[in-house]
Amino acid sequence: MGLSFEWTVKLGDILTMCGAVMVAAAFLYNRGGKEAGDQMSLNALSKEFTEMKSEFKAFSETLQKIAIQEMKIDLLMKWYDELRRGEGYIQEPRRANVDGEYKR
Repeated sequence: MGLSFEWTVKLGDILTMCGAVMVAAAFLYNRGGKEAGDQMSLNALSKEFTEMKSEFKAFSETLQKIAIQEMKIDLLMKWYDELRRGEGYIQEPRRANVDGEYKR
């Protein structure tokens, strides 16, 4: 009384097995393909954000330099106006000894 195994295979069994393998492969490919596509998109976005971050940093540095230059220009214009009115390096008490270019 031994167990026996029947080794006969029908064409329908082979087609059913191939169909099941193809469906499983298609499911796994679609699932993996979408995840791989999403991963590639995320990598591309990460790279773009890194590039934008460096560009914004350069832009920020440029704006800081412009602000410093504007401050220096304003200070120089103030000094120029003071010197033009006879103020600045020549102090008021000694102003009487210096002939000014402009009358008050």
